[in-house]
Amino acid sequence: MKVRVITAVIGIIAVLALVWLGGWFLTGAVAIVSLIALWEYGRMLDHISIHIYKKPAALALLVMIFASGFYSIKTFIAAFLLAFCLLLFLILAIKKEEMTNLIYTAFGVVYFGVGFGTLSLLRGSHELLPLAAVNVDPGIFLILFSLVTTWASDSFAYLAGRSFGKHKIAPHISPNKTVEGLIGGAIGCVVLGMVLSVVFKYNLVHGFFLSLIAAVMAPVGDLFESYVKRACDIKDSGNILPGHGGMMDRFDSLLFVAPSLAAVLALLR
Repeated sequence: MKVRVITAVIGIIAVLALVWLGGWFLTGAVAIVSLIALWEYGRMLDHISIHIYKKPAALALLVMIFASGFYSIKTFIAAFLLAFCLLLFLILAIKKEEMTNLIYTAFGVVYFGVGFGTLSLLRGSHELLPLAAVNVDPGIFLILFSLVTTWASDSFAYLAGRSFGKHKIAPHISPNKTVEGLIGGAIGCVVLGMVLSVVFKYNLVHGFFLSLIAAVMAPVGDLFESYVKRACDIKDSGNILPGHGGMMDRFDSLLFVAPSLAAVLALLR
């Protein structure tokens, strides 16, 4: 537990510093994390004899992540389409591939490219939230909102599940997750989301709506990664974070929350 707490404290300080700096500091860090997560994904699939094509996948992923650093939704969408076509071209042109490996490779690029890419995009895109909507830089608010609501969902779900958990949600995927934990996580997520909305003077109705979305998508992301690990018969995606496992273990919920919030905000504009 001591190692877990120390890792968490160092990680939170590093993340908050990167959020504050923004720009290419944050985008570069996101790119590194996304590549590590891609490697973990490939390593997990190796356990069930599925092999992704790491170099083409890494190239396509980097195109998407660095495109997000320009903080333009149109640029990011264009980069997504370009990266996906580039990925398919490289794989099909260079090797005679099996369909299964190609599909899993493409999915990994979409999963991490959209998830991490929109996280970076949230930091600087004023297309998603106008300057007058909050009393701080909109990018800082959006990425903090994503991070805090996700952390709240995970933390409160763990505490509620451990204290009151009796009814299992999906025991075949994650035996420790319960309905009580799900409810506790949702409550914590919404409460912290509303606190942030008050502190940064964001519209409370919008803040509540975004909190609800995060409350739904965070456990979905968590369960999805648990399913992948269960299918690959491994406990953690990696061991790069002492006491916490791998990058996929730490960012699984956020990979669903960030794109969901970005999509909703884009539709509301």
